[in-house]
Amino acid sequence: MTIRSALLACLALIVLAPFSSGQSGPLLQGGGSPRLKAAGQTFALTIPVGAPSTSTAFGLTAHAVYSDVKSTLILLEDGKKRMAFLTSAFRLEHPELQDASRAMISQAFGIAPGDVVINSAHNHSIPRVDVAPNAESKNPKFEISRALGREYLAKLRAAIDALPAALEPVVIKWGVAQEDRITYNRRGRRPDGKVYFIREEDRVLLPPDYKGTIDKDAVVVMFTGKKGPVACLTWYTGHPVTVYDPENPVVFGEWPQVACEKLSAHLNGVPVGFLQGCCGDINSKYMFHGTEAQSREFGGFLGDAFIRAAKSAKTSVRDGFNIRMQTVDVPLGPLPDRASLEKDLAEIDDFHKRAKAGDQNTLYCVGLNFPTELEPPYRAWLVESVRRWYAWALEQHKQGKADQVDKAVPLDIVVARIGDVGFAGMPAETFVRTGLKIKRETNLPCVLASGYTGKMHGYIPDATAVDDRDYMGGNFRNRSVFHPPYRAPGADAMAEAAVKTLNEFAR
Repeated sequence: MTIRSALLACLALIVLAPFSSGQSGPLLQGGGSPRLKAAGQTFALTIPVGAPSTSTAFGLTAHAVYSDVKSTLILLEDGKKRMAFLTSAFRLEHPELQDASRAMISQAFGIAPGDVVINSAHNHSIPRVDVAPNAESKNPKFEISRALGREYLAKLRAAIDALPAALEPVVIKWGVAQEDRITYNRRGRRPDGKVYFIREEDRVLLPPDYKGTIDKDAVVVMFTGKKGPVACLTWYTGHPVTVYDPENPVVFGEWPQVACEKLSAHLNGVPVGFLQGCCGDINSKYMFHGTEAQSREFGGFLGDAFIRAAKSAKTSVRDGFNIRMQTVDVPLGPLPDRASLEKDLAEIDDFHKRAKAGDQNTLYCVGLNFPTELEPPYRAWLVESVRRWYAWALEQHKQGKADQVDKAVPLDIVVARIGDVGFAGMPAETFVRTGLKIKRETNLPCVLASGYTGKMHGYIPDATAVDDRDYMGGNFRNRSVFHPPYRAPGADAMAEAAVKTLNEFAR
């Protein structure tokens, strides 16, 4: 080989070789310099035993703390444009926490509030965090929550202040692996055709290999600088409820945080954020029964999948990003007739009376099924919020306003393209079929379809589940702002809008 041909061969390898997670020197195809810049930071809060829980009816506090609670902020810059991702094991879907976070980030980075993507893992074993004083939060029993709020905002501010100076040119790389040992579809159907919530005690009665329709993809998006990845986003679909017990709460980052920690360690400590998928009807196993060890095992499974995805990552052909927040009208159907509402109200009142009295035979009510692990008084509390909706709906009939109720719910979704990676964030507990629809119909090689993005509007079923009246499909009955049931296409209306925008960005 001549010296000239050897030099040409070396140059070809530098320009065309795919970058593994351990390689450096990000170059776009053809050797161009990347336009996108990125920086990230992960921060953690240490939670004391006795912290008030967010996911309990009776104001219980955490009796044990298994880990700290992490959040990750990633800043992206494309020329004069900026956008940010904030992901957390904390319940960022809560309005006060989200509003404070969004305002701080958007003002500091000089970007529109809609260009700040806030996504929660929807972890149920998390303490309450108060950042906006109100009548309830001033209660002395919430002093720990107020202290956590102050610490959270201080650490978020420190991360915000550090990122602009840390921005560096990056290549976008994405990889996908599969993991199917953690989750299952919790939307079951009985022999009579009725849909029910497959809780853990129901799951163990199904065939051992039961999974149902799930999304097995474990995705890693790496922002890779000259010395390797500077930050990562991960994505997976499943309620993190393995150690969750509403009557015996603990604090734990659960398996998504464990998985991100494992990937971060593999990548020499880079910040890793977790984006939750469309897991409205997807549970992790062992809810109400699980242990810290079982959740950590799941985190190991997912972390290994993330590492496989990182090792097989492809370099994005596209550079830069697009982002758009848009409003979608999710259609509503008519109210049930007066007679059926009165019948259901009578069933609710009978159930509530018996459950309050401690009757263990209170497991089914107006389409809801309850686990035996929950005590009857807790079941009674759960149907109280449902009763309020029925009373409201009946009152609309009594006042002759049943045909004047809302016909749609306007919801803001955020749609983005980062290199070859598409992102669709919806402000609801969307079902897995909605996420799969977005992934299937988008003309990008990697798509992250997420619920739990922005201010939450509860469960919104896909087109196949709008007539269900189980806990998930009938969740419109649990909302504080009353409206009629959803009608088809349900959450798929958001999917259709997201696909249209993503395909526009992909051109």
